[in-house]
Amino acid sequence: MDPSFPDSFLLQQLENLAARLEIDVRYESLADEEFTIHSGGCKVMDRTFIIIDKNQPLAERARLLALELSRYDLEDFYLLPRVREFIQASSREKNLPQR
Repeated sequence: MDPSFPDSFLLQQLENLAARLEIDVRYESLADEEFTIHSGGCKVMDRTFIIIDKNQPLAERARLLALELSRYDLEDFYLLPRVREFIQASSREKNLPQR
């Protein structure tokens, strides 16, 4: 990413979008010796969460969050064009169904 649009700003924009969608974003240590645990979204008792490994660099956190947010219909939300492009690029990374 270029210096005029740092990873920290992108991540903040994505977190703000998640909050508008009423999705809780959590950063947790997912290291476990017995199980392989991956970052991703889940729903628990009518609450939606996106859990991301806090040990990942900011750029990877942003990519993972954008990938999960790309599953949602974001057409009615105002997003900075570069943020929307980043999310759309993430959705093309994996063909994910929308929620």
